[in-house]
Amino acid sequence: MEYLNFDLQKGIIYNWCGKFISPNPEWTHMTRALTDYEFILVTEGVLGIADETRDFTVQPGEFLIMSPTTFQHGIKNGSCSFYWMHFSVQCLAESRLSPADSSGTGHTLLLPRQSLVKSPERIIILLKQLMDSDRSYKNPMLNQALCTAVLSEVSCQCRSSQSLQTLSREQLLEDICNYISWHAGEELTISQIADYFGYNEKYLTTLFRRNKGLSLKQFVLETKMERAKFALSETNQTISQIAFGLGFKDVHNFSNAFKKKTDFSPSQYRQSYHKHNVFDK
Repeated sequence: MEYLNFDLQKGIIYNWCGKFISPNPEWTHMTRALTDYEFILVTEGVLGIADETRDFTVQPGEFLIMSPTTFQHGIKNGSCSFYWMHFSVQCLAESRLSPADSSGTGHTLLLPRQSLVKSPERIIILLKQLMDSDRSYKNPMLNQALCTAVLSEVSCQCRSSQSLQTLSREQLLEDICNYISWHAGEELTISQIADYFGYNEKYLTTLFRRNKGLSLKQFVLETKMERAKFALSETNQTISQIAFGLGFKDVHNFSNAFKKKTDFSPSQYRQSYHKHNVFDK
């Protein structure tokens, strides 16, 4: 991971900030020279942006810090929204470090170039406060303090995330999989899972996709479909019983989901795979 090491002794100078919502699906970021650092936190959609040397794709719940460049430009059309903040500061180094090296010192602020954050809401609150302060007071000292607070909050969240060992992350994913397995008979939602584990919904979804290769919603559906295949082949439960037992509100939705996943209707699957010596007592 690439890090930016900012010098706090000389202070962070706030320039301006705001929130952007793309006007239509054909929007792409403007081409311009970027004369200061820009912090971007995406809340909806996907932002495709680049400088002279590389392309960045920023997902919801992720931030990106772009360095001054003569050629900031968009690389992807699409609807998205994001908060942005421009600031000036002396950068001591731009380098690739291990998480163990990323703690910084009392005089520096070490931030990843791009990363997912656990609690984007906390950062958004500070950004909104900064936007209101800039409009209401235009006090350089207060704006500088709030700008520093935004970056410090980002640093704390990243440091907290990096302190988790790979084993801890794997344990969280295993716990999520177990939770889904235990509750596969319910009408399980992603927000319900996120609330149970105390994480932001977008953060948890992105984390799951990156580590498991499929979305949380897809995993929930796959778990239900595996249960359905077992019930169809190993029991004499009716299709309606199986559907309602897996949290589907009606048989039609269950049948459509099952056929989309297996290319068989539930009846066709049962005819092909059912063990005819199964008897319910």
